[in-house]
Amino acid sequence: MTMLKNIKYPVLIFLTCSFLGTLVAQDSFPEIKGPYLGQKPPGMIPEIFAPGIVSTEKGELNIIISPDGNEIYFSRSRSSSPTVIMVMINKDGKWHPPQVASFSGQYSDMDPSMSADGTKIFFGSTRPTGKMNAQGCDIWVVERLKHGNWSEPRNIGEPVNTLKNDNYPTMTKEGSLYFQSKGHGGKGGLDIFRSEFRNGRYAKPENLGTTINSEYNDFDAFIAPDESYLIFSSANRPEGFGSGDLYISFRKKDGSWTQAQNMGETINTSSIEYCPKVSPDGMHLFFTSGRSGNGDIYWVDARIIDQLKPKGFK
Repeated sequence: MTMLKNIKYPVLIFLTCSFLGTLVAQDSFPEIKGPYLGQKPPGMIPEIFAPGIVSTEKGELNIIISPDGNEIYFSRSRSSSPTVIMVMINKDGKWHPPQVASFSGQYSDMDPSMSADGTKIFFGSTRPTGKMNAQGCDIWVVERLKHGNWSEPRNIGEPVNTLKNDNYPTMTKEGSLYFQSKGHGGKGGLDIFRSEFRNGRYAKPENLGTTINSEYNDFDAFIAPDESYLIFSSANRPEGFGSGDLYISFRKKDGSWTQAQNMGETINTSSIEYCPKVSPDGMHLFFTSGRSGNGDIYWVDARIIDQLKPKGFK
């Protein structure tokens, strides 16, 4: 999630104060068991996910779930502290309280995304690099070590990262990277790009074109693992319901994309909707919304994606 000019967001990501997080004491944390923190799955109307546990008064966004369902990561923000990445772990049959992830806490870190095999987490961060990027985020990665620990963050470098804002990475099952950037040229403000993973390296990013990118800010893109569809947020399009709406586009057999369509008033509101992610099992669409007056994470039955497919798509 990126701070965009002239748009009110419920969270600020370019903050510099240190935040180690207020952790819930283990003895006061309720016993939680079962998939998705024991929450009752939603229907076709979005609901707040895990109120009081994940979605709180502090402002949360961008949730991801590990392939085995035993780890949940999300970003959390407070008005006077940097955004951090939180983690909850299901161990010994019960969920443990949220805590700051081992690789986060000092700088503004946000928008985690996990590889299909669960061995890597990519995320955006304002932490300094050798180039001293002061215009936004770079994309970083940590790799899983023995016993489930994570490596030190590594900047993924060129050709993906630039001196401008590069953020919101999501990956296909083959490793190709989709992300937003202001540093690779584009159709408007932020655009969405694809960098193919070839022979262990990222190729020069390609703009996804005018069926997805517009003269407006297009950002926070989730790519389906098989690249069959793309869900993203776009700011202030004329047909939108609010300051930012979720859109969806489907990939054709020839590799081109259908014209992006607004996901409709069931998903979008007069507030802002952003940070879409689909659970690894394909059952639920998660996204962040300001509809409650604060940044909270919502979820909805992912069958809504099938309902939006153009005729002729299976």
